[in-house]
Amino acid sequence: MCSPEEAALLRLEEVFSATLARVNSLVLQPLLSAAREPSEPQSRECLRLLQQLHSSSQQLWELTGESLHSLQERLRHPDSTGLESLLLLRGADHVLQVYTEYIESYTSCIVVQAFQKAAKRRSEFWRGQLKALRQLLSGVGSKGSVGTALIQALRQPLTHHVQQYVLLLLSLADTVPERHPARELVVNAATLFGNLQSFMRQALDQAVATQALWPTLSRRQRDVLCTPARRLLQDSQDVPVTVTPLRAERALLFDDALVLLQGHNVHTFDLKLVWVDPGQDGGTFHLLTPEEEFSFRAKDPQGHAVWQWKVTQAVCQALRGKKDFPLLGAGLEPSEPPACRCTAHTFRAEGRFCQATYEGEWCRGRPHGKGTLKWPDGQNHVGDFHQGLEHGFGIRLLPQASEDRFDCYKTLCDTAPKRCIRATSRRACGMALGCLRAPRRPPNPSGTRATGRRARGAAMASRMTVTGASAILACGRRTSAMAWESWSPRRASVTRAPSMQTRWWARASFSLRTTPCTRAPSPRT
Repeated sequence: MCSPEEAALLRLEEVFSATLARVNSLVLQPLLSAAREPSEPQSRECLRLLQQLHSSSQQLWELTGESLHSLQERLRHPDSTGLESLLLLRGADHVLQVYTEYIESYTSCIVVQAFQKAAKRRSEFWRGQLKALRQLLSGVGSKGSVGTALIQALRQPLTHHVQQYVLLLLSLADTVPERHPARELVVNAATLFGNLQSFMRQALDQAVATQALWPTLSRRQRDVLCTPARRLLQDSQDVPVTVTPLRAERALLFDDALVLLQGHNVHTFDLKLVWVDPGQDGGTFHLLTPEEEFSFRAKDPQGHAVWQWKVTQAVCQALRGKKDFPLLGAGLEPSEPPACRCTAHTFRAEGRFCQATYEGEWCRGRPHGKGTLKWPDGQNHVGDFHQGLEHGFGIRLLPQASEDRFDCYKTLCDTAPKRCIRATSRRACGMALGCLRAPRRPPNPSGTRATGRRARGAAMASRMTVTGASAILACGRRTSAMAWESWSPRRASVTRAPSMQTRWWARASFSLRTTPCTRAPSPRT
């Protein structure tokens, strides 16, 4: 026999299905017709968001119809159909996903004011529709604007429906015996919809706060920062904080980036490459990025705790690539971001890495581990990195300007202090500023030794240059990074061209077996 709670769920689904149909005909369809064939990029973005909302609404309406059908079958055949057949119980995860997608589509429209922009195109039409819209709503005054009525017409039925879901499922769980096979399903569904209610409340609050942020910024800042998927988590105007050494006038924490405003300049930092380092005095915490380091100091301990906690949780959320459910920082995943990560970043600051893109492993704001470094001119370095510098074995690709090909060089770098790299195949160990003693030519394939000034000159006149990093590789000094660069044979004779063997030696990639040098370290180390 069916319980009163199941009958109440049936009536709830019938009302919600009818409401979704009315919202589609009174709100979504007129909005889509008014936003068709836009000429401006912003209007096209609004049209895309409204189409996405309409698609999510259709999925939600179809899901409600399936749930209604399962409840009707349960009421018709209570003896042969158990509670396990209800869609709300056996498919609670799928139902939750559909509701979440609808909430995200709806909040994206709120962030960019898609409802207000679309309503302006047919203002006379919407004034005539206000009376019909208010019939869908409760507690909305007759003096509200068209934009407010549209937002409430899509929000209020959904929030009321989820709230009734939670109450009815909790009541149904009380009526099911402890050892009933469906009790676990009922309790799980009640928990999921309770979490959905919290998630929806936070998502709506973030969307409203983000929408209210844009009018306070300049048009240039708004064009750079405003995106439908971005949500404001914290504003320094609400909780004051001082940022040094940049001395930013305003700090904004979004769910994907940390933004510092300084005059007309907008400094944006990807949260995937932000490391939170707690301060020593308890009132300051530091943020590490690939190219900058900042100190955040709040006026009171409460403000310090709010900023540090929200930045930490936002970094965790950005690394996971999805929003925390049910609330920010309340998910099942760890609440502390890892020190080692894997992502990509393009360096902008002046230096050897300027305009280069590094993709690979990071640790505390520096390339550390396996990675690939690419410059705009086509130069690549693939290998190991240590604290921001090339380290260990790697391969350097150098583009040839005159030919459509690359030269490949194997490199071996060492960043350990008081060590250098010695070429064991020759006595050469005197690696100084940008130079390395060139090895002799390879042995003659015929087994005979070349003689004569011309033969020796063509084979031994090759030179090799070395590109260093921020430090110079020399005996006894700290090594930063080395890469074998282009080989170029000198002209040996005006009457005799270099042999085939010499030309091969000049163009071939070169690799040396290396061992630690035994020379005493420099006193400057």
